[in-house]
Amino acid sequence: MRPSIRHGLLALAFLATYGFTHAVAPVAPSVPPAIAALPMTLVPWSGVEAPPLEPEIARILAADEYVRRYYYAGSPADSREAVEMDISYYAQPRVGANMHSPLNCLPGNGWKITKIDTVTLAGGSGARVRALTVARGRHQVAMAYWFQSRDRVVSGEASTRFHLLADALQRKPTDAGLVRVMAPFTGATAAESLVLDFAARLVPELTKVLRGV
Repeated sequence: MRPSIRHGLLALAFLATYGFTHAVAPVAPSVPPAIAALPMTLVPWSGVEAPPLEPEIARILAADEYVRRYYYAGSPADSREAVEMDISYYAQPRVGANMHSPLNCLPGNGWKITKIDTVTLAGGSGARVRALTVARGRHQVAMAYWFQSRDRVVSGEASTRFHLLADALQRKPTDAGLVRVMAPFTGATAAESLVLDFAARLVPELTKVLRGV
């Protein structure tokens, strides 16, 4: 096949896929979940509200609802066992839009990803999340993130788009949240363990909220 014909067919395939995914209308839930109803206590963790996002960051995220909290495994005065939790909830995310991946946002803000893996959380849920270590200057942070809907937890961006498209085609609600959990390396605690332990406790509670249980 001539290169020009092959390139033309590829361009047509791209345009067809782009048009198809943008023509499929996402479906909002009949009763949006109240993400802020997520419990403040996830034993042994207890939470407090974190300061609101800067207006520019909130504008870029463009979430329908945003929850940002600090959770402490001990006393709030002991920040060595603390994590930051951020949930960006989208009632009608579009394929290829919204839910900005940390893999794109972090490097753009000067963070270098030094370690990345996909891990299965403890606790029997079977949920798999992305676990990262990121650094900027002398600061190092452990992070876990995933995409969560009422029916599933997905670690990868491509899989999230696939499920979103499949749900939209079946006229199912496509609402979902991007969840991030972070803890700084302080030298006093195992930040990665803290993040994954909290994530394992968060997933089932967030599922209840998304399902309106």
